[in-house]
Amino acid sequence: MSKRANPMAVKAALTYDIFEAAKALDKSPATIRNWIKDGLPAMTSSKPYLISGADIRDYLRAKYQASKSPLAPDELRCLSCRAGRRPVDMSVVAYLNTPQTTRLHGVCVRCGGRASRIISNAKRDEFAQTFQIKSNANSDA
Repeated sequence: MSKRANPMAVKAALTYDIFEAAKALDKSPATIRNWIKDGLPAMTSSKPYLISGADIRDYLRAKYQASKSPLAPDELRCLSCRAGRRPVDMSVVAYLNTPQTTRLHGVCVRCGGRASRIISNAKRDEFAQTFQIKSNANSDA
């Protein structure tokens, strides 16, 4: 099973029972029941419980949006802490990621682990004001 369910796997105009929703989203029926307990709207007045496809989509999108935590302009994502952290001495190394993006690598000030962030090449000058960017010898960045 995949980690996250794809909201587009269900049809918004249809209703699903727990087993149909589980099959469509490649999840277990227990997961769907947990989502109902967590706030997924369902028609529970009679069995089988019915869930609107539009409600499933809205619930999953809201759940995934709530789990996102944007970084502050002076932070990198620490892979050990799993949080936004400043790099040591605000020093980072730039690696060309794609023609449009650059990956910044630094050392987490809290745990000493690896921290990184992907930025747009168009915004590189903005980040250069915040971070001390060193270009990687193997990169065109």
